[in-house]
Amino acid sequence: MADVEEEVLASDSTQDTLQLDCLIGHIENIILSDEFAALRENFLEQHCQVFDDEDENKLEYMDIFKQYTSLIEGHIERELSARESGFKMAAFLQELSASHALDGEVFDLLITFTDFLAFKTAMLEIKQSKEDGSAKLEDLLQITSLNS
Repeated sequence: MADVEEEVLASDSTQDTLQLDCLIGHIENIILSDEFAALRENFLEQHCQVFDDEDENKLEYMDIFKQYTSLIEGHIERELSARESGFKMAAFLQELSASHALDGEVFDLLITFTDFLAFKTAMLEIKQSKEDGSAKLEDLLQITSLNS
């Protein structure tokens, strides 16, 4: 009887893949948390009066956007570090770039936090709602966890 060798073309059970999946789960929990929503909404409310609904953007918009992305990234990194001992953002980003795990709703949502036009739109919506007394940001955005 001849030896039969089985060729494994792909395996999803590696430790790195499991670790990456765990971190992505943590990110999902972080960005869907009430704490994150409040952090984001408070920042937008504090700075929305600076923004105007014009095609040309003011230079100070970019400064505020940089503060915003720094706040969001810093919060996510602190939360990941608290949830995973030994967490290093640089290593995580390198692992992500080597992986094909960048598809999915979590990453679509993360990209909106670094998209200037989405940021400006959110600022203008908050400004409008403050001016006319309508809904808060949490009422404008409906974010629900897929995990029940």
